[in-house]
Amino acid sequence: MVQRSIVIAAAWLEIVVGACFAALPDLPCVLLFAVKPEEVAAPLARFAGCGLFALGIACLPSPTTGSRRGVVGLFVFYVGVTILFAWIGVATSFHGYLLWPVVILHGVIAIALLPQIMTSKD
Repeated sequence: MVQRSIVIAAAWLEIVVGACFAALPDLPCVLLFAVKPEEVAAPLARFAGCGLFALGIACLPSPTTGSRRGVVGLFVFYVGVTILFAWIGVATSFHGYLLWPVVILHGVIAIALLPQIMTSKD
């Protein structure tokens, strides 16, 4: 039950963050990277928001059965974002207030999803 709750929380987190990026791309960009998206970056941020929103919806488990594919998708996403944002924090000057907390949060969620991946069957 705890593993299912982790998957549900991770999926809803992506739905909320995706909606924020799609509707107000300036806010999450400033909080994460301390810069506003300009020119092509604003539509790309909205595009990414739509993708995050869709990822969250796709990974919500059904009421009767869980899907290992959805959990694997979330896991790959969280590992990738952890690595990408950690690299941004180390190798660039884009450091918003939430960058490192987001790196830590995504890393913790990726680790929390591991038991679900190891025990789930499709």
